[in-house]
Amino acid sequence: MACNKENCVCPKTDCENHGNCCKCINNHREKDSLVYCMREIAEKK
Repeated sequence: MACNKENCVCPKTDCENHGNCCKCINNHREKDSLVYCMREIAEKK
C-alpha cells in the first residue's frame, strides 16, 4: 500500500520490507525483536 510507504518512519529505507508493515512485523516476530515504529511506544510503558 502506498500509505504504508509514505508513513513508514523506519530509517532503514534500503530494507526490502520498508513500507510493507505486514512483512516487517512478521520478520521482526521471527527474530523476536520489536519493529522500529513501535519502539518509542514500548519504551514509554
